[in-house]
Amino acid sequence: MPLEEQKDFCSSSFEHFYSHFQRLMHKAGIRYSSKRESLLRALFLCDTYLSAEQIQAKLYDESHLKISLASIYKILTFFESLDIVSTVINYPNKMKKYKLKRAVHHDHLVCLKCGSISRFFHPTIEAIQDEILDAHHFKGTHHTLTLYGVCEQCQYQEELSIFKTDNNS
Repeated sequence: MPLEEQKDFCSSSFEHFYSHFQRLMHKAGIRYSSKRESLLRALFLCDTYLSAEQIQAKLYDESHLKISLASIYKILTFFESLDIVSTVINYPNKMKKYKLKRAVHHDHLVCLKCGSISRFFHPTIEAIQDEILDAHHFKGTHHTLTLYGVCEQCQYQEELSIFKTDNNS
C-alpha cells in the first residue's frame, strides 16, 4: 500500500478509517457486508494481535454477533489480500494472529518462548530491500519480515533458572 494510502489508515476515528475502506471497496466493485464492517471495527478497536478464535469471541462478547470461524477466516484472507492486516505466527502454539495495519510499515520480532511480538523499523533493511528489487527489475508492493528468537525477558528467565539449578547442586 502506498505511503499516502497508509496515512488514511492511521486515522484515530473508525468512521474516517471506514470511509477510506469503503472507497477502496467501491473502486474494486465489492459490495457492502455488515460482517466485514463488524470484523474491521473489532480489529480497529484492538491494539494487539488476535487469532480468528479471539476475534470471534470478541465479536460475540462485545456485540452479541455470531460469525462462523469459516466466515472470519474468509474475511481475514480478504483483508490480507488488500494488505490492511498484518499477520504473525505466534509461538509456541504456532497460531496465526492478525492486527489491522494502522501504522506506517514496520517489521516484527517474535519470541519463540513466550510468544511476545515486538515491532521495529530499520531504514537499512528497507534500503537493502529496495536495492534487491531494483537489481532484479522487480516492482515491490509490500513485504513481511518477521524475525524469530528469544526475547530479553525469556533469556533472563533462562539464565535465572540455570543459576538456580547450579546453586542447588
